[in-house]
Amino acid sequence: AIRTHSRAAAWMDSVPLFESSLVTCPRSIKSNLEISKIYSGLVPHMVDYEKSLKLIRTAQSIDPTYCDVHQQYSHVYFHQQKYFLFEKEMAQSLRCPFTMGQAMGNWNKYWKVVLKQDASARGRYDKYMASIQEEMARSEEKEKGK
Repeated sequence: AIRTHSRAAAWMDSVPLFESSLVTCPRSIKSNLEISKIYSGLVPHMVDYEKSLKLIRTAQSIDPTYCDVHQQYSHVYFHQQKYFLFEKEMAQSLRCPFTMGQAMGNWNKYWKVVLKQDASARGRYDKYMASIQEEMARSEEKEKGK
């Protein structure tokens, strides 16, 4: 009964719930990624970017093809002001069908500001866009072949 009571209390708040799920299933990609969001600013008084990155790396190590991690990496890198890493991960999140929608808005806002302030950034932007467009074309061809 004590264990049930403790577990029920954990379900009252998202932080204890995610921590509990990570204890129960440490190799859960979703649990690692969700708790990384808590440490990347979802809960302002718990910000710990290094802890967040560690959890994201764990999620990615469990399944390197789990593309949702790129959106979370980009979020952390942006807050750390590591903009080149942000760009790289954001470009990857645009290739992920699960994060593409949100990523596109962030991508457009970011580049609107950066290109206005730094003309030399145009080369990076063009390189990313060519890569993204190539990936989209490959995906479309793949879909046609089905």
